Amino acid sequence: MKQKLVLFILAYFRLFAKLQLLKIKPIIIGVTGSAGKTSTRDAIYAAIKDNFIVKVSYKANSESGIPLNILGLTPNNFSITEWLKLMILCPVKLITNWDKYDVYLVEMGIDSPLPPKNMEYLLTIFKPNISVLLNAAPMHSQPFDFLVKTTNQTKRAVEITRLIAQEKGKIITQIDENQTAVVNIDQQELVELLPNVKANLVSFGESNDADIEIENYEINNNGTNISYEVNSSVFTISFKNQLLAKHFEHTFAAAIGVSLALGLKIKDIKNSLEKNFKLPPGRSSLIKGINDSLIIDSSYNSSTKPAIDMLNLLYQLKGKHKYALLGDIRELGEVSKIEHQKVAKKAISVCDQIFLIGPQMKEFALPIIEQSNIPVKWFKNGYLAADYIKEMIKKDDIILIKGSQNTLLLEIAVEKLMVNPNDSAKLLARRGAFWDKKRAELES
Repeated sequence: MKQKLVLFILAYFRLFAKLQLLKIKPIIIGVTGSAGKTSTRDAIYAAIKDNFIVKVSYKANSESGIPLNILGLTPNNFSITEWLKLMILCPVKLITNWDKYDVYLVEMGIDSPLPPKNMEYLLTIFKPNISVLLNAAPMHSQPFDFLVKTTNQTKRAVEITRLIAQEKGKIITQIDENQTAVVNIDQQELVELLPNVKANLVSFGESNDADIEIENYEINNNGTNISYEVNSSVFTISFKNQLLAKHFEHTFAAAIGVSLALGLKIKDIKNSLEKNFKLPPGRSSLIKGINDSLIIDSSYNSSTKPAIDMLNLLYQLKGKHKYALLGDIRELGEVSKIEHQKVAKKAISVCDQIFLIGPQMKEFALPIIEQSNIPVKWFKNGYLAADYIKEMIKKDDIILIKGSQNTLLLEIAVEKLMVNPNDSAKLLARRGAFWDKKRAELES
């Protein structure tokens, strides 16, 4: 009964969202992938905002969040009363909301191969005019576990990745031939989907076959430079005072692909990205630390590839000592052990000392690191870790802080280690009374 009620409410939201889109008739850009959706959404916005009026689906990427965002509604909580209020407001918004925009830019996140939390369901709300497929990885993979029979962990990871690619890939395989698919062709699981794509294909990646080919990536003390080749012409985009991990080369390649599909010129795309792109808090921000140290704050969230990319970035920087405070990578299901061990092995090759938080880091990463010559300590929470680290961190030391969100909240450690905690409101992730309460619960 409860499931039927949920499906009815979702269908109700979807109906009014579809009617709202018929009123506005925007170009719809949908972005999906296992990692990097938010950064890519922000990069696309930075690239096109000077030429289009853009509505962005901030904090709305699900089967309920997307239709409510289209209508201009935001749930305050998840109570029955709140959902009833939102149902009453749907027809009101349809009548009163006439905000005009040229483009609707939306993240499309999935948590399951089954409706309503799969891509196939999201595509019943709308089919994007431009679809972006970034990658596929065994993130949020627990709901896919029942589809894989093998017990071999390595084989499971491969098979689950392929299943996730197929489900997310419906964003490019189920759109029409007059629409555009912007696809990363560096990942084999995505390339396997291309024979089923009817839409216009714009490919990106390091491959020589890519329409937007990644030529070079460079980190230095002034920031990040990334070069691309499009139609035999090479150009470089420079991001001053921003240290961007290597996976951002695909982020901006996707943004370039979308912008070209919208008819923008390379020169304008480059200028807009350089002028407009800024990292949100907690996604590789550079923050001055105590004792003239440097913090790389990547505490907003974590998955395996971005964590490894951030460790590679740490390796490239000049510092007296290099440390990493690493938290659990959540929702990995049965491949959690393998993925945490990958991060642990990379950290061993980069860091002078490693600090860990979370039960999965303790179970899977700690034993691997203890077998090396690299000092390592595990802590129950960010408060305890920061209290220990602040006694040892010195001038010109660099510390990377990265972990999954929800219960870890590693911005706690950033705030305790930054030279000016009064800047936390503008520099750190998860601000506000709700998150203050969550952080206080960890301290008790």
